[in-house]
Amino acid sequence: MPTRSLLPLFAVALVAACAHAPAPSAPAAAVAAELAPIAHWVGGRWEGTFEAGGRKFTLVRTYEQSFDGRLIVGRSFAERDGRLVQLRETPYYWNPETKRIEFVDFLDSGGFGAGVLEVRDGELRMDVKVVGNPGHPSWRATVRGDADAHVIRVEALRDGRWVDFGTYPYRRVQ
Repeated sequence: MPTRSLLPLFAVALVAACAHAPAPSAPAAAVAAELAPIAHWVGGRWEGTFEAGGRKFTLVRTYEQSFDGRLIVGRSFAERDGRLVQLRETPYYWNPETKRIEFVDFLDSGGFGAGVLEVRDGELRMDVKVVGNPGHPSWRATVRGDADAHVIRVEALRDGRWVDFGTYPYRRVQ
């Protein structure tokens, strides 16, 4: 088929794709009521500076909503060689069958964590089973805080026991 005859087909496909793209000026949908416990994360840039192994580093977390507020997508970055590199991507969603917030924590080093997020005793609790990455332990965490700052306390499953994996304070910078 000559290239000239493909041009109209390409033009129609381009117009159709643009016609279905959301208007950039359209207001964002509200986050689904079931995701309310983490709705305050959306639209923010959260930073935490930590020390490990004698090195200081900064982690950055961002959150945005998708699919008319039925999904919250979290992304985590760290500075490596002077630039931000994505470490994980985590879609959070409401599972109507289990009646809880669930998520999949995709890791840059391979594998993923299948997780559950629940509100208990006034704090967020996360339980995650990591699969496909034997070097990364399954983990659980508590998250305490408000719309401007929070602290995440993490425990890792090592040799069948839960051990301290660190406490990570974050503050909202945007």
